[in-house]
Amino acid sequence: MKGLVIAPQPFFTPRGTPFSVYHRCLVMSELGVDLDLVTYGQGQDVDLPRVSVSRSPAFRFLGDIKIGPSFLKLFHDVFLFALVAWRLLLRRYDFVHAHEEGVFVAAFLKPLFSYKLVYDMHSSLPQQLSNFQFTRSKTLIRMFEKLEGWALRRSDVVITISPSLANLVERQKNPGTHFLIENSIFDEIRTVEPSVSVEAATAEPPELPTLRPIIGYAGTFEVYQGIDLLLEAFA
Repeated sequence: MKGLVIAPQPFFTPRGTPFSVYHRCLVMSELGVDLDLVTYGQGQDVDLPRVSVSRSPAFRFLGDIKIGPSFLKLFHDVFLFALVAWRLLLRRYDFVHAHEEGVFVAAFLKPLFSYKLVYDMHSSLPQQLSNFQFTRSKTLIRMFEKLEGWALRRSDVVITISPSLANLVERQKNPGTHFLIENSIFDEIRTVEPSVSVEAATAEPPELPTLRPIIGYAGTFEVYQGIDLLLEAFA
Protein backbone atom coordinates (compact mmCIF):
# COMPACT_ATOMS: atom_id res chain seq x y z
CA MET A 1 0.00 0.00 0.00
CA LYS A 2 1.19 3.50 -0.88
CA GLY A 3 0.15 6.67 0.94
CA LEU A 4 0.75 10.39 0.64
CA VAL A 5 0.92 12.38 3.89
CA ILE A 6 0.37 16.15 3.81
CA ALA A 7 1.79 18.00 6.83
CA PRO A 8 1.51 21.82 6.59
CA GLN A 9 3.86 22.42 9.52
CA PRO A 10 7.61 22.84 10.05
CA PHE A 11 8.37 19.13 10.40
CA PHE A 12 9.92 18.10 12.65
CA THR A 13 9.64 20.68 15.40
CA PRO A 14 8.76 19.74 19.00
CA ARG A 15 5.16 20.91 19.13
CA GLY A 16 1.70 19.35 18.97
CA THR A 17 0.86 18.47 15.36
CA PRO A 18 4.40 17.49 14.26
CA PHE A 19 4.48 14.97 17.14
CA SER A 20 1.24 13.50 15.84
CA VAL A 21 2.47 13.47 12.23
CA TYR A 22 5.62 11.65 13.32
CA HIS A 23 3.83 8.93 15.25
CA ARG A 24 1.11 8.42 12.62
CA CYS A 25 3.85 7.92 10.01
CA LEU A 26 5.81 5.64 12.35
CA VAL A 27 2.82 3.35 12.90
CA MET A 28 1.94 3.20 9.20
CA SER A 29 5.54 2.44 8.21
CA GLU A 30 5.71 -0.35 10.81
CA LEU A 31 2.54 -1.78 9.24
CA GLY A 32 4.35 -1.97 5.89
CA VAL A 33 2.92 1.12 4.18
CA ASP A 34 5.20 3.07 1.83
CA LEU A 35 4.75 6.78 2.52
CA ASP A 36 5.62 10.02 0.77
CA LEU A 37 5.49 12.88 3.28
CA VAL A 38 5.05 16.38 1.87
CA THR A 39 5.84 19.16 4.34
CA TYR A 40 7.40 22.61 4.74
CA GLY A 41 11.06 23.27 4.05
CA GLN A 42 11.59 24.33 7.66
CA GLY A 43 12.09 21.66 10.31
CA GLN A 44 14.43 18.82 11.26
CA ASP A 45 14.93 15.67 9.21
CA VAL A 46 13.71 12.47 10.85
CA ASP A 47 14.77 8.85 10.57
CA LEU A 48 11.63 6.89 9.63
CA PRO A 49 11.69 3.65 7.63
CA ARG A 50 9.62 3.50 4.42
CA VAL A 51 9.00 7.28 4.59
CA SER A 52 10.29 9.59 1.85
CA VAL A 53 10.14 13.30 2.73
CA SER A 54 9.57 16.02 0.12
CA ARG A 55 9.89 19.63 1.23
CA SER A 56 8.66 22.91 -0.20
CA PRO A 57 11.11 25.86 -0.23
CA ALA A 58 12.09 26.98 3.29
CA PHE A 59 12.14 30.77 2.64
CA ARG A 60 14.05 31.21 5.90
CA PHE A 61 14.72 34.88 5.18
CA LEU A 62 10.99 35.49 5.79
CA GLY A 63 11.27 34.18 9.36
CA ASP A 64 10.16 31.13 11.28
CA ILE A 65 6.66 29.73 10.81
CA LYS A 66 4.71 30.25 14.03
CA ILE A 67 1.83 28.20 15.40
CA GLY A 68 -1.61 29.28 14.24
CA PRO A 69 -2.94 30.97 11.09
CA SER A 70 -0.80 33.68 9.50
CA PHE A 71 -0.13 35.22 6.11
CA LEU A 72 3.34 33.65 6.18
CA LYS A 73 1.82 30.20 6.67
CA LEU A 74 -0.62 30.86 3.83
CA PHE A 75 2.32 31.82 1.61
CA HIS A 76 4.09 28.55 2.43
CA ASP A 77 0.87 26.60 1.81
CA VAL A 78 0.78 27.74 -1.82
CA PHE A 79 4.12 26.04 -2.51
CA LEU A 80 3.23 23.03 -0.38
CA PHE A 81 0.00 22.45 -2.28
CA ALA A 82 1.81 22.75 -5.62
CA LEU A 83 4.22 20.06 -4.41
CA VAL A 84 1.28 17.85 -3.42
CA ALA A 85 -0.21 18.14 -6.91
CA TRP A 86 3.17 17.29 -8.43
CA ARG A 87 3.51 14.16 -6.26
CA LEU A 88 0.02 13.03 -7.27
CA LEU A 89 0.92 13.42 -10.94
CA LEU A 90 4.09 11.34 -10.49
CA ARG A 91 2.70 8.45 -8.45
CA ARG A 92 -0.58 6.70 -7.79
CA TYR A 93 -1.56 6.49 -4.11
CA ASP A 94 -4.08 4.29 -2.33
CA PHE A 95 -4.83 7.05 0.16
CA VAL A 96 -3.93 10.60 1.12
CA HIS A 97 -3.55 11.40 4.83
CA ALA A 98 -4.02 15.15 5.23
CA HIS A 99 -3.29 17.01 8.45
CA GLU A 100 -5.11 20.26 9.23
CA GLU A 101 -5.51 22.62 6.24
CA GLY A 102 -3.83 20.06 3.98
CA VAL A 103 -7.29 18.52 3.69
CA PHE A 104 -8.49 21.35 1.46
CA VAL A 105 -6.14 20.63 -1.43
CA ALA A 106 -6.57 16.87 -0.89
CA ALA A 107 -10.35 17.17 -1.03
CA PHE A 108 -10.17 19.40 -4.12
CA LEU A 109 -7.89 17.00 -6.02
CA LYS A 110 -9.59 13.79 -4.89
CA PRO A 111 -11.99 13.44 -7.88
CA LEU A 112 -9.04 13.74 -10.30
CA PHE A 113 -6.85 11.05 -8.73
CA SER A 114 -9.37 8.63 -7.11
CA TYR A 115 -7.81 8.02 -3.71
CA LYS A 116 -9.24 7.50 -0.24
CA LEU A 117 -8.95 10.62 1.92
CA VAL A 118 -8.05 10.58 5.62
CA TYR A 119 -8.54 13.93 7.37
CA ASP A 120 -6.43 14.20 10.53
CA MET A 121 -8.26 17.00 12.30
CA HIS A 122 -6.12 18.58 15.03
CA SER A 123 -8.27 21.69 15.42
CA SER A 124 -11.25 23.50 13.97
CA LEU A 125 -9.90 26.02 11.47
CA PRO A 126 -12.75 28.53 11.96
CA GLN A 127 -12.05 28.46 15.71
CA GLN A 128 -8.35 29.03 15.07
CA LEU A 129 -9.10 32.23 13.17
CA SER A 130 -10.70 33.77 16.26
CA ASN A 131 -8.62 32.03 18.96
CA PHE A 132 -5.35 33.33 17.45
CA GLN A 133 -6.99 36.71 16.72
CA PHE A 134 -6.26 36.37 13.01
CA THR A 135 -9.60 37.96 12.10
CA ARG A 136 -12.86 39.11 13.68
CA SER A 137 -14.75 39.04 10.41
CA LYS A 138 -17.88 36.93 10.90
CA THR A 139 -18.16 36.55 7.13
CA LEU A 140 -14.65 35.09 6.82
CA ILE A 141 -15.17 32.77 9.80
CA ARG A 142 -18.51 31.62 8.37
CA MET A 143 -16.83 30.95 5.02
CA PHE A 144 -14.25 28.71 6.71
CA GLU A 145 -17.03 26.90 8.58
CA LYS A 146 -18.60 26.06 5.21
CA LEU A 147 -15.20 25.05 3.82
CA GLU A 148 -14.53 22.83 6.83
CA GLY A 149 -17.92 21.12 6.43
CA TRP A 150 -17.20 20.54 2.74
CA ALA A 151 -13.83 18.95 3.57
CA LEU A 152 -15.43 16.70 6.18
CA ARG A 153 -18.03 15.49 3.67
CA ARG A 154 -15.31 14.74 1.11
CA SER A 155 -13.28 12.68 3.60
CA ASP A 156 -13.59 8.90 3.78
CA VAL A 157 -12.09 8.82 7.28
CA VAL A 158 -11.82 11.59 9.89
CA ILE A 159 -9.47 11.35 12.87
CA THR A 160 -9.99 13.76 15.75
CA ILE A 161 -7.66 14.23 18.73
CA SER A 162 -10.07 15.46 21.41
CA PRO A 163 -13.69 14.90 22.53
CA SER A 164 -14.65 18.48 21.62
CA LEU A 165 -13.51 17.98 18.01
CA ALA A 166 -15.20 14.58 17.95
CA ASN A 167 -18.50 16.25 18.94
CA LEU A 168 -18.03 18.85 16.20
CA VAL A 169 -17.58 16.13 13.57
CA GLU A 170 -20.58 14.17 14.84
CA ARG A 171 -22.74 17.30 14.58
CA GLN A 172 -21.73 17.64 10.93
CA LYS A 173 -23.24 14.20 10.26
CA ASN A 174 -20.17 13.27 8.24
CA PRO A 175 -20.95 10.17 6.12
CA GLY A 176 -17.38 8.84 6.44
CA THR A 177 -15.84 6.84 9.28
CA HIS A 178 -14.79 8.78 12.36
CA PHE A 179 -12.16 7.83 14.95
CA LEU A 180 -11.20 9.69 18.11
CA ILE A 181 -7.47 9.05 18.71
CA GLU A 182 -6.14 11.31 21.43
CA ASN A 183 -2.52 12.42 21.10
CA SER A 184 0.08 10.49 23.07
CA ILE A 185 3.85 10.26 22.84
CA PHE A 186 4.89 6.62 23.00
CA ASP A 187 8.33 6.57 21.38
CA GLU A 188 11.42 8.74 21.26
CA ILE A 189 11.59 11.00 18.20
CA ARG A 190 14.36 9.77 15.91
CA THR A 191 15.74 12.95 14.37
CA VAL A 192 18.74 12.78 12.05
CA GLU A 193 20.52 15.43 14.15
CA PRO A 194 19.21 15.57 17.75
CA SER A 195 18.00 18.99 18.80
CA VAL A 196 18.62 20.61 22.16
CA SER A 197 14.98 20.02 23.14
CA VAL A 198 15.14 16.33 22.27
CA GLU A 199 18.38 15.91 24.25
CA ALA A 200 16.85 17.74 27.20
CA ALA A 201 13.78 15.52 27.08
CA THR A 202 15.93 12.40 27.46
CA ALA A 203 18.03 13.78 30.35
CA GLU A 204 17.66 12.50 33.89
CA PRO A 205 14.83 14.36 35.68
CA PRO A 206 15.70 16.37 38.79
CA GLU A 207 14.87 15.05 42.25
CA LEU A 208 11.54 16.35 43.53
CA PRO A 209 10.48 16.92 47.15
CA THR A 210 8.37 14.09 48.54
CA LEU A 211 6.76 15.77 51.56
CA ARG A 212 4.52 18.23 49.73
CA PRO A 213 2.20 18.23 46.71
CA ILE A 214 3.76 18.68 43.28
CA ILE A 215 2.08 20.55 40.42
CA GLY A 216 3.58 19.68 37.04
CA TYR A 217 3.03 20.89 33.49
CA ALA A 218 3.81 18.73 30.47
CA GLY A 219 3.57 20.52 27.14
CA THR A 220 5.10 23.10 24.85
CA PHE A 221 5.97 26.66 25.89
CA GLU A 222 4.07 28.37 23.09
CA VAL A 223 2.22 31.55 24.06
CA TYR A 224 -1.22 30.09 23.35
CA GLN A 225 -0.73 27.46 26.09
CA GLY A 226 -1.20 30.16 28.74
CA ILE A 227 1.98 29.50 30.71
CA ASP A 228 1.82 33.06 32.06
CA LEU A 229 -1.46 32.20 33.81
CA LEU A 230 0.13 29.07 35.29
CA LEU A 231 3.09 31.03 36.67
CA GLU A 232 0.78 33.64 38.18
CA ALA A 233 -1.25 30.83 39.74
CA PHE A 234 1.93 29.41 41.36
CA ALA A 235 2.46 32.76 43.08
